[in-house]
Amino acid sequence: MKSPVRQNSLSVLIPTLHVRRSVQAVALAAGNLKACVPPQLRRQTELLDLFPQQHTAELVEMFLARRPQLIAFPLYLWNRLQILQLCRELRKAQPNLLLIVGGPEASADAENVLLEGELDGVICGEGEESFGQLLQALAAGRTPVALPGFLPADAETVRPAEAETVRPAEAAVCRDLSSLPSPWLEGILPLTEGCGVLWEVARGCRFNCAFCYDAKGHQGVRPFPPERLSAELELFVAKGVAQVWILDSTFNAPPERGKQLLRLLIEKAPQIHYHLEAKADFLDAETAELLAQLSCSVQIGLQSADPQVLKPLHRALRPGQMEQALKQLSMAGVTYGLDLIYGLPDDNHAGFCRSLDFALQQQPNQVDIFPLAVLPGTELHQRQLEFGLKADPRPPYLIIENRSYPSEQLTASRKLAAATDIFYNRGRAVGFFLQVCTALKRPPAALLTDFANWLEGAAGIAAEKMLAAEHWQPVEILPLQQKFVAEQLRKAGQKKLLRITEDLINYHFACAEMLLAEECHPAQKLPPQRQYARQRWRLNPQVRLQKFTYDAEELGEWGGQPLATLARQLAAEPAYVIFLRRQGEFVVESLQEDFAKMLLAAGGKKTGEQLIRGLTPEDGAEMLEFALNE
Repeated sequence: MKSPVRQNSLSVLIPTLHVRRSVQAVALAAGNLKACVPPQLRRQTELLDLFPQQHTAELVEMFLARRPQLIAFPLYLWNRLQILQLCRELRKAQPNLLLIVGGPEASADAENVLLEGELDGVICGEGEESFGQLLQALAAGRTPVALPGFLPADAETVRPAEAETVRPAEAAVCRDLSSLPSPWLEGILPLTEGCGVLWEVARGCRFNCAFCYDAKGHQGVRPFPPERLSAELELFVAKGVAQVWILDSTFNAPPERGKQLLRLLIEKAPQIHYHLEAKADFLDAETAELLAQLSCSVQIGLQSADPQVLKPLHRALRPGQMEQALKQLSMAGVTYGLDLIYGLPDDNHAGFCRSLDFALQQQPNQVDIFPLAVLPGTELHQRQLEFGLKADPRPPYLIIENRSYPSEQLTASRKLAAATDIFYNRGRAVGFFLQVCTALKRPPAALLTDFANWLEGAAGIAAEKMLAAEHWQPVEILPLQQKFVAEQLRKAGQKKLLRITEDLINYHFACAEMLLAEECHPAQKLPPQRQYARQRWRLNPQVRLQKFTYDAEELGEWGGQPLATLARQLAAEPAYVIFLRRQGEFVVESLQEDFAKMLLAAGGKKTGEQLIRGLTPEDGAEMLEFALNE
């Protein structure tokens, strides 16, 4: 690879193609690279955010308009095909343009990536130091030689893409993380009030799961210096950061390291919401206590509830220990979710159903379910024949079948995964789901299978729509839940439970919406009181009103009891209930019927006079004044 640039003149682009627009669309890898660029070259290095909806021709035109001499792409499972196509088009449009990629896909499949993208080079592993040295050499007019982890296009090691096996390039590893500048502290990545942050606290993984790439290229865990973490947290607070995704595959391994991190978060930035990944084996009462002092959610990789399925994948599971660890989190009030994978070697659809039953019996706040991806560079990928796996060779490398899990069973698991996401996760069902299962005498996976079949049958939902669970909104799921559960109760001869179940589903939905809503503030600017009657009024969209058959406060207090017990114990007291957030507190209060109906009618089209029609002038004026002040 020769340097085609004039000395000290090097214009660089580092575009990041994100999965979608979201608060997690943070160009962390690009920021890390730019932070390691020599100061004199930083001004000539630009970061760009890209999204899948942008067309290749549009991107090529945008890049070339900036007249770069080198473009470096972080390459991931979700953007490999699009980025490499983009590189081929750039090569046609400007043959002398230097094209470099790095990231997980480049590290795991370097030689194929190099050829497919018609690239000038690939950086394998942790690329900051290599990238900085590469730019220094090019800017000085030198040919880069022997950079750690750098595979140039003219390397003798490159073989045809059709080769049966491809040897991964030696990955670069930064042994001393204290030598890496922070893209946050250097001001390279933007921080605005309410934004989200991807935050590295460590690199590496002490485990070596056969389906995962996290531990490849290095051994053990290397934490970033506490001084850097402390300074970054102080910056996040000063800038008003709202959420932080902690990039550590197992933050609590070993446990003391995790506890030190939690104490730092509590001390420096307890107001931020954190997303963490943990291993249940290392959760204890002290960790749960520390987590409870933070606004956070914890994701735990269960993957399967069958120890025999997990053992060949280098994972261990003691179900009793897992249950005890999750119980500690629940008792501490910590929000947590579980991960499951279907399509694992020596598993099948029946085994996946048993794993799902186990997971849902723990009452997690969410269950994330994924098909097995046979990722390049992992042990499963290298031993596909031995494990009896057949997977798509193209990203995202999803399982097609294995010797124990034929394709028709994978289809059944996919439908069950979608039904779980719709009904349990997006349908806010954690607070009532097990009670419904108990009342119907159906295991969780069986009931969700019934729901999937009901959606395709009685509800007339097309299979494509059901499988696209990520597009479902809670407000469209609620009536389907109500109708499905009511039909199941009638079939089971449990008509007496219809009203209490309907109330319970509505209560948990309203509470979930209230938790996610913005603060409900009184109106700041009001017209003179004499104009109230002519003014058109609209209820604050952060408020939810719901009519209940049973007392809502008692539902909240006793709602965990079996449905039959609730139906016997709770007296029917029909009332409208208001749900809202104010000054950090949750308000759940019963309303007088005429006041509730006035609020429900306030959709922005009716005047004050119309809203209070049928009431005495005194009562109507008092209610309207109260509603405005609240």
